[in-house]
Amino acid sequence: MSIKFTKLGSILLITAISSLFTVQAQAETASQKKDKMQPLSTAEVFEKAFFDRSGDFFKNDRILSQLNTILGFNRFPEKQITLDGKSVHMLYRDKMQTQAGSGTPIRTRDLINPYTTSLQENPEYLGY
Repeated sequence: MSIKFTKLGSILLITAISSLFTVQAQAETASQKKDKMQPLSTAEVFEKAFFDRSGDFFKNDRILSQLNTILGFNRFPEKQITLDGKSVHMLYRDKMQTQAGSGTPIRTRDLINPYTTSLQENPEYLGY
């Protein structure tokens, strides 16, 4: 009996000591949560859609992912990749329609070019 009481006593002592070091919870208001939430960039949205269902190597290296590859309880990897591809395609089409439907074309600066003329301006290269 004394062995059981010493184990019980040590468990109670550890519990009492650990209760002294409690972490105090801090509540956040809805406005504080909105301030912390940043909108995702287009590249981040595409990356999230690309790895949403199928995951990356580090996610698929776990034992549950390897069992899923064999048993397919959470869809087989080929189906997951297909669904990710559909998500990326739908996102791409949406972004292209947004870009084309905005009315004004998106203009960017040309890259730095060491040449001062183009082949189209040279009469020797008209290609007859």
